[in-house]
Parts: sequence; structure tokens; C-alpha cells
Amino acid sequence: MAHTNRVRVVLGGLLAGVVINVVEFVTNGVVLKADWGQAMQALGKPAVPSGSAIAIYNVWGFLVGIAAVWIYAAIGTRYGAGPSTAARAGVVTWGLAVLLANVANYPLGLFPTRLLVITAVVALFEIIIAAVLGAWLYKEDEASAVRRAAA
Repeated sequence: MAHTNRVRVVLGGLLAGVVINVVEFVTNGVVLKADWGQAMQALGKPAVPSGSAIAIYNVWGFLVGIAAVWIYAAIGTRYGAGPSTAARAGVVTWGLAVLLANVANYPLGLFPTRLLVITAVVALFEIIIAAVLGAWLYKEDEASAVRRAAA
């Protein structure tokens, strides 16, 4: 059984996390800033997120990136290495990290549906692109690849 190259998972995941965090900043911190401010004020919260909230969002972005590359490494034995497998890993990661969270939050009515849909669609594309870029950095150990080829 091949072993996952954990160092490459983290490196690829950090690259993917940079992509996710940049797109999230542009989407939520620039394009939808006023909309999020209104939604938060309607909940009695500050319109602008605190520094610690932004730090948590950035950590989330890196964790999602690492998860996407880890899923890519895990499913690569079944689907093969490459961008199409990375895109599959991105879709799975998006489903677990974004879609399920939005489905759980939707019935609470805390946030406008429009914001949930826009951010979910943007996240789908950003996480797929991030997974493909992160997978580009991922390489298995040579010994693991040889053992798998021999099996």
C-alpha cells in the first residue's frame, strides 16, 4: 500500500489555501463587503469582521486547501494522477466544507439566500482551481510509486 507524502500534501495544501484565501478576500471582503455588512448588522453584529475573525477565515482557507490535496492523494490510486482527479477532489472538498455548511445554515434564515448561493458558487470554482494547483505540487515518494507499480 502506498503511503501519502504528507510534506507534499501540506505544501500543495498551503498553495491551494493561498488561492482560496485570495478569492475569498476579493469575493467577501471587496465585492460583497456591503452586503455582508448589512446582513451582520441585521443580526446585531458589527458590519466589519474583527481581526481574529479574519484570522480564523484564513486558517479555514488553508485547512480546506490541505484537505483538498489530501483527498486528491487518497483518490489518486483509484482515478490516477492529474487535473481531472484534482478537480474531483475539489468538488468533494467543496461539498464537505461549503455546501453542507450552507445547507445547514439556510433554514435558520440568518443570512440572505443570495449571499449563500453566490459564495457557494464562487467557492466551487475557487476550490476546484485550488485543488488542481495544489495537486500540481503533490508527488508521492519514489518508493511508494514503485511499490504501487509492482502491485
